[in-house]
Amino acid sequence: MIFKKNVVVVVDAYSIGSLIAPAFISRGYECIHVRSTDNVNAFYESWFRPADFIKDLPYISDALLDEQLSQYNVQFVLAGCEFGVELAADLAAHFNVARHNNPAHAVRWRNKYEMHEALKRAGVRSIKHFRSAELVKIQEWIEEQNLFPVVLKPINSAGSDNIHICTNAAEVESAFAAVKGSRNIFLAQNEQVLVQQYLDNADFYSEMKADKGRDVDIEYCVNTVSVDGQHFVSEIIRVYRTRIGVAPVHDYNQLMCPVDNQDVYSRLSEYVFSVLDALGIKHGVGHSELMIVNDEPVLLETAARMPGGIDLSAYTRALGHNQLNLWVESLVNPQGFLDYRAKPRKKLFFHSSCVFLIARASGEIKRLPDVAVWKHIPGLHSIKIQHEGMLSETNSLENSPGHVFILDKDRSSIQDSIQLLREAESAIYQGMLA
Repeated sequence: MIFKKNVVVVVDAYSIGSLIAPAFISRGYECIHVRSTDNVNAFYESWFRPADFIKDLPYISDALLDEQLSQYNVQFVLAGCEFGVELAADLAAHFNVARHNNPAHAVRWRNKYEMHEALKRAGVRSIKHFRSAELVKIQEWIEEQNLFPVVLKPINSAGSDNIHICTNAAEVESAFAAVKGSRNIFLAQNEQVLVQQYLDNADFYSEMKADKGRDVDIEYCVNTVSVDGQHFVSEIIRVYRTRIGVAPVHDYNQLMCPVDNQDVYSRLSEYVFSVLDALGIKHGVGHSELMIVNDEPVLLETAARMPGGIDLSAYTRALGHNQLNLWVESLVNPQGFLDYRAKPRKKLFFHSSCVFLIARASGEIKRLPDVAVWKHIPGLHSIKIQHEGMLSETNSLENSPGHVFILDKDRSSIQDSIQLLREAESAIYQGMLA
């Protein structure tokens, strides 16, 4: 029998959060899992690794959790995924762990309306927005602002869930009905609908449309780790999204080089650090998505968690670190993290792209995917692809059937590999459904 007094609590260890416990186990800690809800969809539940935890507890109340953990000393409390963020913030304060954020600010990290209200109050660049449970009020606001095109989406969600780009009143009516009449990715009913101004990064848009022959959006993901309000950018990723109907769907991304793209790192870091300060994220990780409009960065949203479903080994190989190992280091050895933060940036060891799989067909999966042709693509690092259940036509990040990471010393070679991957993609889905 082995007993360790000091433990780490992970709230909702799904998606990439399923790797938090192994990271702490490798540092000698035992981990306890706390579920904020039993209402978890199959996509998230499939990630859970029960063997990594000495206890798996549903959250009922602080008092009951105190009783259940009375023999332990809780060292850290971390959110594994989006819907665990608020409970993790509350429990971190409840157990008074070192370097926890104020849980009163947690609503700003999940509710996209409150998020941009906080930015406005702090004088940080944000976007025009409005929320309502009534279609007529949203229509009136759009007319008052003269804002077409606009974006309609759930207030609380993730993974490009139920995002609609609308160019006229009829599309707004249809999008409102789709959002209001559905549950978000976390299975909660959408009581209100958020409408935001559509950010048009025209410079990139015209360049990419000419190159790709289709509508695209370009955004940036900035992943951070913070200690005592001292922020560090783990990585910056440029994301190319294509349009499927009115929905922006992830196509592929490109890891930015901290040295060759130093101007991007400098400009986006300065802005994102002001966002984190406005949202009250002084400690832990952040995942910010933004666009550059009129040569200025503008936030789409920030989450107090890691991005979902990525292959951390690809970033470790390309950068020499990943956000999770920096997060763990910031907690167990904060001075070591701050020393690492102070070191000069290095060039990428490899360029890296994640290609998001896009299914144009749907149906029951009857055969395992035959990805033999992909295994010979130059620079292939890893493949994650759905292999059972129902394949859906992709219209969001949630129902993408997977992703492929490609790493290479030469950026242009990656673009060639992406082309080869896309050329073989539809045949692979056809084989799965046959």
